[in-house]
Amino acid sequence: MTASPDIDRLLALGPLKVWSVVVTIMGDLCRAPEDRIEGPLLTRLVEGMGINNQALRVALHRLKRDGWIEAERDGRVSSYALTPEGRARTEAVRPVIYAAAPPAPVPVSLVLPEPTMATQDFIDALPDDTVFPGTRSALTTGPLDPALSDALVTTLDTAALPDWIASVVISPEALADYTRLAQTLESLGPAPGDLLTRTILRLIAFHHWRRMRLRHGTLPDLILGPDWPGAQARTAIARTLETYPRPALDALRAASTTPAS
Repeated sequence: MTASPDIDRLLALGPLKVWSVVVTIMGDLCRAPEDRIEGPLLTRLVEGMGINNQALRVALHRLKRDGWIEAERDGRVSSYALTPEGRARTEAVRPVIYAAAPPAPVPVSLVLPEPTMATQDFIDALPDDTVFPGTRSALTTGPLDPALSDALVTTLDTAALPDWIASVVISPEALADYTRLAQTLESLGPAPGDLLTRTILRLIAFHHWRRMRLRHGTLPDLILGPDWPGAQARTAIARTLETYPRPALDALRAASTTPAS
């Protein structure tokens, strides 16, 4: 693998949780149920991200314990694959994290519970990606639980919302993270000829996008318009994934046997 200033730029975007990086690698590279990644190849990939072998071993142990991956041993070499549960989790978010276009527009509703409803019951009855401007008010795209049949529900005109709603829908820190990601992706140079380096660039860039995008639902896209930082980052990551295409595993295995430079 060749030294890469672009890798350094991507790593500067924030610390990497090793177990989450492994999930990104397995989800992106192991597309078919029979796909497996051998330990030596996984080691070469994470070494290029500044992750040592001990940290990788701890992460693999955690992911096996939590039902994400399973291991097989062939002689002295272990290989890893997503479990059916791990694959189901990966497939569930694939339409979100690989989408090159914003989500389809749907109505956004403001929901107020009836006065006698307990606040926790109100929160529990709403979808996971609901945003709460206050403890007893909610922004959601529904559908609503029958427990909210007596709630006040009104559809919002998302083009006429006050400016302060942006900081409710997504934090200023998350907006700044998206801006940095988009700017960094746009600054990357041409794809290097070395397949291992090219794949590591793809995986780090995609990992940062994946961890940011899975922290929220569709409300920022629906409320903040087409030019908000997350939309810019989505466009940038789509271009990046085209520039650094997903490699065939056999080709990547061959590239990983080349001694590190």
